[in-house]
Amino acid sequence: MMNTWFVSFGLPFLILGALVGGGLYALCASTMYTYLKENYSDALPPRIDVFMNDYEAVGGFMAGVWYAQRTGGWRRIESRSWRYFFVATQSLGLFAMSCCAIFCAAFLFAPR
Repeated sequence: MMNTWFVSFGLPFLILGALVGGGLYALCASTMYTYLKENYSDALPPRIDVFMNDYEAVGGFMAGVWYAQRTGGWRRIESRSWRYFFVATQSLGLFAMSCCAIFCAAFLFAPR
């Protein structure tokens, strides 16, 4: 059985970190995607058509921001504040993803 401390404090932190962090990441990634689309459109991936839906409506803006991270296109952003915002957005996404992964791992590797 899991440690009482972890059940009382660790799991709620991981759940809130994943949910709140994921929501904030979606909001920040949407803002960053819009900025990149308006000013540095070549840093984003080529347009992908999704059957019967809009690419940006199904979370494509998050994939676009990660694409800019992977290819290094974000490094061309001249504004210091937007560069910091990009790094903060990616860090927030990594935090939310880590919380979710640790939450799942807690149940996979918990002693029986």
